[in-house]
Amino acid sequence: MAPLQTVVAALVLVVIGIDGEHTKLEWTDCGTDSNAIVLNNVAISPMPIEVPGNLSLTIDAVSKMDINRANLKVSVKRHTFIGDVTIPCLFHVGSCEYQDTCTLLDRMEKENWAGIMGGIGTQIKQMLQTVGITSYCGVTPRSIGIQSYNLKLPPIPAILTFFAEGDYTAHVTVEDDATKQQKICLDLKLSIKKHKDTTCTGWLCGRKRRNVHF
Repeated sequence: MAPLQTVVAALVLVVIGIDGEHTKLEWTDCGTDSNAIVLNNVAISPMPIEVPGNLSLTIDAVSKMDINRANLKVSVKRHTFIGDVTIPCLFHVGSCEYQDTCTLLDRMEKENWAGIMGGIGTQIKQMLQTVGITSYCGVTPRSIGIQSYNLKLPPIPAILTFFAEGDYTAHVTVEDDATKQQKICLDLKLSIKKHKDTTCTGWLCGRKRRNVHF
């Protein structure tokens, strides 16, 4: 079911950032009546999201038509005092384009993008299996309901330090590979903060924190 797993993957790929102001996920279905997926509800908690930490994901959507191979485009911007700055695509994370959503999760697992996305890809597959989705290509009309599913987010690796402190917006689109017709459109505003370990004290803990990058 390419469109649903694509939306979930896009949400997780966007969730790479540091400290922000939003206390609730803000989202808008920016699609038209001709889009294949209608999003009724998208919820993420806690907000701001803590990284590393647990993320609870809820999705209520309806697929209206058959779709096979599609392409995903994610644009992520960081709000700064000089305006919105586009986050580059690095190691398949950031403002990236992903061809062939049918194989997106398999590639995420096999290639382990940025050293963290392999495990996340596995978790997304497990989540989709709970609602009876085991094939990631081809979608038939049906209701889609994921309720408060828990995903574990790993620490952000040093190679993704271009995600600085701030609030982020994301624009996500999915288009049919053959017809180039837009099938999904989603706008997001969200915040993420690094998890603070309050159980560790002393200079050894400070050294540990310096070895983990956010």
